[in-house]
Amino acid sequence: MKKTSVPNKKLNETRGDLRRSPEVDKQGLHRLERGTYFYNESKKIASKLNAEFNYKLVLIPNIGHDFREMSNAGADYLYKVKK
Repeated sequence: MKKTSVPNKKLNETRGDLRRSPEVDKQGLHRLERGTYFYNESKKIASKLNAEFNYKLVLIPNIGHDFREMSNAGADYLYKVKK
C-alpha cells in the first residue's frame, strides 16, 4: 500500500475511536490512509469487473475529522463556490 503524505496539521486526528489491530492497520494507520486505501481498492475491483468507476478522490487539507468543516468544503467543491 502506498503511504499517503499530505501536509496537514489535523492528520493525527484525536476525535472518535479508531480501531487498531494488525489486520485493520493493513488498511492504514489513520483515517486518511484508510480512506485512500478504500478508494484504491474499490477502483481495482471495478477494473477487474470491467465496471464503470465514477469516483474521484479529493483531499481537503487542514480539516481532519471535523464534520462541519468537511460538509462546508464538500458543498463548496460540489457547487463550485469560489472563495
